[in-house]
Amino acid sequence: MVLPNFVTCLLATGLGGVMIVAMLEKLVPVVPSVGLYLLFGLTAGSEFSAVMPLIVISAFGSMSGSLCWYYLARFSGAHPQLRLLSNWLGRFAAVRQASSWYSESVTRMALVQLVPAARVYSALASAVVTIDVTRFAIATFIGCLIWNGTLIFAGWMVRHL
Repeated sequence: MVLPNFVTCLLATGLGGVMIVAMLEKLVPVVPSVGLYLLFGLTAGSEFSAVMPLIVISAFGSMSGSLCWYYLARFSGAHPQLRLLSNWLGRFAAVRQASSWYSESVTRMALVQLVPAARVYSALASAVVTIDVTRFAIATFIGCLIWNGTLIFAGWMVRHL
């Protein structure tokens, strides 16, 4: 997979670049996360100890991207310019039903991070149904640890087999 030049430059900056790329992947999912995190694992150091910080930092970056979406949707109701987003999302009965099931458990919120399309936009629905930001952040971080960790570890294993 060929990455855009700016992504390659960010990755060359180390863990800080990884965090920024993971955050950007959540904000603008142009590159599929499966390929991105496999690539992170493929480019990780030869020691397994290099993989763990990569997993944690990428999960933190992914969580940060989700929080950006969350706050955009949360504040959309307070600002007249953004109120359309909140009204549009609130109209869907399916969003309200799924969100009530989803918001009952941190485990369920974390598991949503394992569904490729839902993991990017679950923050919008979470904000519209006013899920507590702390619960949302914790659940998102745990889910991203699982998703990112599995893919990064798989990429690392492929390189070292």
